[in-house]
Amino acid sequence: MEYADFAVRYQPILMAVARNLCGGNATARDDLVQDILLRALLKWDTLREWTEPGRRAWLVRVMHNRFLDQCRRQRTEATNVISLGNVHKLLEEPEAPDPELWECVTEAELLQAVTSLPFNLRRTFELHSEGLRHAEIGRRLGAPVGTVGTWLYHARLKLRDQLRDIAETRRKLGSG
Repeated sequence: MEYADFAVRYQPILMAVARNLCGGNATARDDLVQDILLRALLKWDTLREWTEPGRRAWLVRVMHNRFLDQCRRQRTEATNVISLGNVHKLLEEPEAPDPELWECVTEAELLQAVTSLPFNLRRTFELHSEGLRHAEIGRRLGAPVGTVGTWLYHARLKLRDQLRDIAETRRKLGSG
């Protein structure tokens, strides 16, 4: 069996399971199904050798786990708005400065830095800070999910560059 045949065969089953999990949220349902089909494609070399019941069980288990992960993430993302209390989370990356550094930036400076971003970067950052997922941001801005991720990455870099010097200077003055 080829992957395309597999995807066509299992998509209705996945849609039914996702409908039960997501309720009436068609966007969440479609995103979940696409996520699972992508995961299946990435694991296709292994899945192609499995029996039908094994594939079906794997798909449903992975879908259930992804749904739970999304629910947990949405719960925490719902509290993410642009504010000093969480700017370090919004700017988080492996080489991000420590959270205390961001306590040296004022709310007005943060909002000014966000406002100064180019439109696509600013809107992406704002929508992400409201808790929207990349797929929903992409739909709103008419951009592919990968582009949304790139815009968010560049927004974070620009904000970090704009705010780091202010924060470091203020921290040195405060500790000196």
